[in-house]
Amino acid sequence: MKYTEFLSSAKRHNHACRVLKEKLDSLGDGCAEDVEYKFLVLSLYYLSGYIIECSIKYKIFQLENYDLHSDVNEEECEKAGINYKKKIKTHNFNRLQNYLDSLVSGINHVSEKNEINKLINEWTPEIRYSTVELSYEQVKELYSHTNNFLKMI
Repeated sequence: MKYTEFLSSAKRHNHACRVLKEKLDSLGDGCAEDVEYKFLVLSLYYLSGYIIECSIKYKIFQLENYDLHSDVNEEECEKAGINYKKKIKTHNFNRLQNYLDSLVSGINHVSEKNEINKLINEWTPEIRYSTVELSYEQVKELYSHTNNFLKMI
């Protein structure tokens, strides 16, 4: 995988989220207790998290002037002075953000809204296997936030 694929992935996740949001909006609040509706909300949450992760990783490699033709793996990252296992191979947004902050200021995935930050802080890839109850309104706000974050990248 080349580092530019992180940005492509973020954009694909963003597109999928837009489609999920449109579908959820078309179903309306009357379906909020339906299993399919809950699954779609969870999917929107799950993919929104990947927009953040992929965007940050792309920006890190861009700022590190990583070779466009090199694969992103432990060996190639080591050649570029990047500790792949400690700095890149993580789903922890705070660790990724700290690395990004060490390269540039002013690009931050954190929201001004506490309820959005709570969703961000609780996000993990394993959430897709969960049956957690999520508020569509909050997840929709999270998606809007991640969409705006992607535009900053």
